[in-house]
Amino acid sequence: MLKKSLTVGVIFGVAVLLSSSLLSPVADALDWGAMNASPNISPYYIDRYGSGSLTLTVSYSAFFFQYFPVWVEINIVKCPSWLTVTPSQKTFVLQKGESRGVKVALALNQQDVEAGNLQTVEFEVTGRIILGGEVRQIATGKADIQVGVNPYTQITLEIAKPIERTAPDRELTFPITVKNWGNAQTTVTLSLTDEPGKWKYIINPQQLILPPKKPGDSNPTEQVASLTLTSPHGTVISYHNNWQGIALQAVARTDGKYYVLQGDHFEVSQQDKEKITIFNGYATMLAKNKGFYVPGFDSIMLVGALVAIALVMRRKKE
Repeated sequence: MLKKSLTVGVIFGVAVLLSSSLLSPVADALDWGAMNASPNISPYYIDRYGSGSLTLTVSYSAFFFQYFPVWVEINIVKCPSWLTVTPSQKTFVLQKGESRGVKVALALNQQDVEAGNLQTVEFEVTGRIILGGEVRQIATGKADIQVGVNPYTQITLEIAKPIERTAPDRELTFPITVKNWGNAQTTVTLSLTDEPGKWKYIINPQQLILPPKKPGDSNPTEQVASLTLTSPHGTVISYHNNWQGIALQAVARTDGKYYVLQGDHFEVSQQDKEKITIFNGYATMLAKNKGFYVPGFDSIMLVGALVAIALVMRRKKE
C-alpha cells in the first residue's frame, strides 16, 4: 500500500513539474519545432512591363514526438518600393514533416527602375501549434531572394528649330538634344539616313554616352550634339532657291546585361538582348538655300575697295 502511494506521489510530482515548465513564459520555453522556407530561384529578373512568379517551399520539422499540426503564416518583412510581392497562400496548415510549395507573384509597380541593381525581398514564415501552442513555440523560418530589373532602351530626339534658311556657301547648324528615357546607361550613335544632295555635313559628336534616367524623375538625362550643314553653290554666278530634307537616325544600345529564365535559373541572353536593348530614333529637318552666288565675291569686293582708295588718293594729288 505504501509502495503504491509512493508511486502515485512520484507521478503527481512529475506532472506538477511538467505543468509548471509548460506553463512558464514563452520566452523561457524550448522550441518544439521549426519552420523552414527556401525559394526555387534567386536572383529573379523582371522585364519593364513584365511580371513573374517563383515557388517558396515551406516545411515544418518537429523536434519532439507529437501529433498536432501547425498553423503557418507567410509574411513579407522587407521589399523594395518598386515591387509588389504576393504569396498565393498566406496562411495554411502543415503536419509534422510536411512541406508545401507556395507560388509567389512578383510585379513591378514602377517602370523606370535602374537596371543592374539587385535588391532583397525577405520572407518570414511563422508556425503555431494548433492545440497547446500558447506554451510550445515554433522557431521562425526565414528566406530571401534577390530581385532585379532587365534593361530597356528608349530615347527621343528634340530639335528646337527644325526648319532653317540660309544662303549659298554658308554654314547652318541644328542643335540636337538626345534624351535617355531608359533604365540603363546607353550609347547613342548618330548618322544621316541619306546623303543630303550637294550639302556637306558634319555631326559632332557622332556618339554619345548617356546615364540612365533616375527612377521617379520626370526629367531624363540628356546631351546635345550638332548637325552642321554647308549649303551648295555653283561654279559661276547663279541663283539658288530650293529646299533640302534631312533625316537623322539615332541608334541607341543599352550597356547592360539582359537575363532570361532557363529552367530554374537566369542566364545572360544575347539573342533577346538585341530585340529589347536596341532602339532606333529619328528626327527630320528642312533647310532652304536661297540667294545669289558669285564666285570669288569676296575677292571682287577687295579689288573694288583697293581701286576706290587709289582713285581717292589720285584726286587728292591733283
